Amino acid sequence: MDKNINECNCFTAGELASLFGISKQTLLYYDKIHLLSPDFIGENGYRHYSVAQYLDLEIIVNLRSLNISLADIKYYLEHRNKECFLEQLQKRAAECAKIIKENERICRSIQRISANIQQNNNLPLNQITVTWKEQRYIRLTELYPDVSSKERIAKFARHSQLAAHNKGFIERQAGWIVAKERVFTAPLPQKAPSSHSFFSFADNPPTHPKTALSTLPTGLYLELYFSGPFCSQAHALIEKIAHFMKINEFEPCSDLYVLPIENHWLYADTKQYINLLFVQVRSTAKNK
Repeated sequence: MDKNINECNCFTAGELASLFGISKQTLLYYDKIHLLSPDFIGENGYRHYSVAQYLDLEIIVNLRSLNISLADIKYYLEHRNKECFLEQLQKRAAECAKIIKENERICRSIQRISANIQQNNNLPLNQITVTWKEQRYIRLTELYPDVSSKERIAKFARHSQLAAHNKGFIERQAGWIVAKERVFTAPLPQKAPSSHSFFSFADNPPTHPKTALSTLPTGLYLELYFSGPFCSQAHALIEKIAHFMKINEFEPCSDLYVLPIENHWLYADTKQYINLLFVQVRSTAKNK
């Protein structure tokens, strides 16, 4: 008789689950981790939950709606008081603030990337320009001679990750540097000359201990945006730059920098890639 009365005053697992819009499997899991166990299990295997368990589940479901962890909820139920409740809320608020800060960083990154892609629509492709640039910081990763293709890729990956501080989206592509002696010394190279370093721009001096710092000094820079990969048209591009410098009385005073602007991230066809060649120059006209 008492047993029947108890069963009448209790909720089955299905009944209790439906009151909170959760599944019976969730209740089974809560029992498994000792978060919420039934008041008793009938001879037929049915689980029965009392009003006390209903009240505990009310707390569990509502705290889970705040994304408070099950471990923290379990701790609270075992140490239930006003101070502990406020501590759990404050802890979750701090976690949310951290998430908000990270999401704001992601939004700013997306905005910068989108703006840069939009600006690329107006690039002066295949036109050589000479512009004055202020000093810029760059990160460097040097390559030793005869480095294998596999190790070159590994070094490039490590360089890119350091440039992105090992987290987040890599906003700025890394490029490579070719010694001017390998580019502008006659005879001009018939194929793409090998690079001696990877580089990427930095807004501020890099602080990572493994990052080599250099600067591109203030001065005149010759720039050429072009379509397609550098390696397959290196001779023609270098020849074009050398001819431009000759007729406009410039000479190179830095190595040649090759920087991807739009690459495999945006296109499957390498012919659609956009790259930038730039080199610091000085006028030779005044020396005549």
